[in-house]
Amino acid sequence: MRRVVSTVAAAILVLGVAACGGAEPEESTTATPSSTSPTTSAPEPTWSATAKPERPVDEQSPEGAEAFARYVADLVFYMMATSDVPALTSVADMSLCDRCREWNENHSQGRINKKTIASGRPTYRLAAEPIVTDDVHYQVRLEMDVPAGREVVARSDGTTEKRKIAATKGLDFKVDMVWKGDRWELQRYQMG
Repeated sequence: MRRVVSTVAAAILVLGVAACGGAEPEESTTATPSSTSPTTSAPEPTWSATAKPERPVDEQSPEGAEAFARYVADLVFYMMATSDVPALTSVADMSLCDRCREWNENHSQGRINKKTIASGRPTYRLAAEPIVTDDVHYQVRLEMDVPAGREVVARSDGTTEKRKIAATKGLDFKVDMVWKGDRWELQRYQMG
């Protein structure tokens, strides 16, 4: 079986298992018109799993290191939702980031199935104080809460498979990074 399917499946499985529930077939529902009147409250800010995250402007501080770690987490979710692997690999040291290298190999060899993963905006919090190993190497650990969502996978025969993804609370996300020039560079990440 193709390695990317295993990698993506493992990432999705981590999301599902961490919430004590796996991906289940999505039920068909038909929307019915609402009889309630529109509310006058401010609309929720829009967020989309397929919108490319923006890199932090100022990364040169402890807060900037945390912002970069959050950015990497957002890039991983964005990449899984869009198959835009170069978005992640462009911020990584490919000689050190094994997962990035695997994603890149599968992408360049056409082994990534087109899929859409949608949920709400993930939220992050520091799981521990960042570890500073010297002046330029940091490790930031985040805990992520990911709302429930859905996964739609396009198959080669033209059909699609839809599955629900359970919400996940407290998912561990660890980022190792090094300061290069005026920005952080991803050395490795670990989810779950």
